[in-house]
Amino acid sequence: MNTPIDISHIPFSRYGAYVSITAEQDSDFLTIHNVNKRFEDGPALKLSFWHKGKQIGFTQEAAPECLVCSAPEGKVSIYIRDDETMMFVSEGIDLYFQSLVDYGYGTEKGENQFTIMNAGQKSCTFYSVSAGSGTLSGPFSDDWIWKWNGVPIDKKQDLRVECANGKAIVTMRLSMEEVTHIEVSDPDEDIKAIKSEWNAFLAKMPESRLDMPETEKEFGRVTWYNLWSCFARARDVYHYDTMLMTKKFMTAVWSWDHCFNALAMAEVSQQTALEQFMAPFVLQAANGVLPDMWNPFMETVWAVTKPPIHGWCFGKLMDKFDYSPEILSVVYSHLEKWTNWWMEYRDEDQDGIPSYPQGCDSGWDNASVFDNGYFVASPDLSAFLVLQMNTLARIADALNESHKAKDWRNRSKDLLHKMYELNWKNDRFVAVLSHTHEYQPEPGCLLVNMPVVLGELLDKDKMAKTAKLIEERFLTEHGLATEAPDSPRYEPDGYWRGPIWAPSTYLIADGLRRGGYPELAGKIAKKYLNMSCHVAKGNYENFDALTGRGLRAPGYTWSASVYMLLSWEFAN
Repeated sequence: MNTPIDISHIPFSRYGAYVSITAEQDSDFLTIHNVNKRFEDGPALKLSFWHKGKQIGFTQEAAPECLVCSAPEGKVSIYIRDDETMMFVSEGIDLYFQSLVDYGYGTEKGENQFTIMNAGQKSCTFYSVSAGSGTLSGPFSDDWIWKWNGVPIDKKQDLRVECANGKAIVTMRLSMEEVTHIEVSDPDEDIKAIKSEWNAFLAKMPESRLDMPETEKEFGRVTWYNLWSCFARARDVYHYDTMLMTKKFMTAVWSWDHCFNALAMAEVSQQTALEQFMAPFVLQAANGVLPDMWNPFMETVWAVTKPPIHGWCFGKLMDKFDYSPEILSVVYSHLEKWTNWWMEYRDEDQDGIPSYPQGCDSGWDNASVFDNGYFVASPDLSAFLVLQMNTLARIADALNESHKAKDWRNRSKDLLHKMYELNWKNDRFVAVLSHTHEYQPEPGCLLVNMPVVLGELLDKDKMAKTAKLIEERFLTEHGLATEAPDSPRYEPDGYWRGPIWAPSTYLIADGLRRGGYPELAGKIAKKYLNMSCHVAKGNYENFDALTGRGLRAPGYTWSASVYMLLSWEFAN
């Protein structure tokens, strides 16, 4: 079964790989990414196609196993042989690789530079001037002539591969360490093996419903490829094969996105789901805090963290799977430290209610509830911790530690009661500043309505009023706007100040369904599914709430995971 991939929507990569290839709409080049690096540091090389000294345009067709770029002059087949090796099989087209960063010792840009040096007859090495940036190496077939441009060592250097006899095969490795030899392999056999690996993963994808239109089935397969291709092989801080947010731009893991990917992977295997869930906990600090984000050999960010949705997530995994006492004990220890960190280190005014120092800790970086100042006691935080305490109680029961279970349930009830007292004003939830308890009387931010995630635990009257508010003020033609469109703070492409996001959509839909509002939950889910598949036609970081257009990073895995989860749970 063919799975056509638009690499302007989803980076071309494969399971485990630390390289990817992307294209912009109507571009005349491809971009090769170093997935070890994130943001603007990731793009390593620009690849353009030439014939008789002139750059030529091309069309592209991609499947999970191979990317083919075609022109009247010939074609180039590109595939990713293993975690660090790319293959370029050219028939009649010259290849031009250009470094995308400037060279220079002692400069910030120089930290990312790849330089080309001669490594012997018919081979070359791209190497970095700074440790850890990577090397690109490659042996080549006999049917090409190599040239390197920009000979002076203080200048950027590029590589041209010209087909001498109508064909050139380039084996190129982007690695964290130098190598002296790379094996040459049979492209046909390689591509066959990749296709087999992809088909094995595709076979694990559950069908949402048998009568689904073919366009939606195809989008589901492409979304499944999005998830498969975003896995990076275990290394360094990735203790398990780990799903990244994307293999373009945001090539790392953040301490709440992995939860949605874990839930989607629960349909693949219990072990895969557990590994994705555990990803940040292997780095958990002694005091219990989790890092904001991390990637191998590069950086682990501790300046901020992410919201404690982990108890909610693991509770859903417990609904699906039985876990051994050994695993439950490990998870209990992590969640206990994580919960206590919030209660001990983030209760700024010691009123028993923790707060977010600033927006990034909530995951809603620039949400309007943080316009009033720092240290905001937002009700979503208390709601997540209430759920986490209940999950801890549930684990304690499973471990036959009833006294611990009782203690967690008491703490959960106490926090819920305090949240009602502090955050419920004039028949709605509000976020308040620590110490002063000031708040926006009519907040336009969806974040303050997140306590619906409590489901059956939320007071029925408060659930009814909050559900009504969500539907009337935040639900657009395409889904849940993160800032109400009638709010003066609404921005169409304002990140968390308007656009639709996958995590808030799924958390709210899940809570509404458990809280007695399955019709509204289904309505929200179906709007999101239609938007992703038929309007945006891709899994973007977020979406314009009024037009449904995809915004920011394409090929985003928590959006892909939420698409699959909503499709499985609400499409019928």
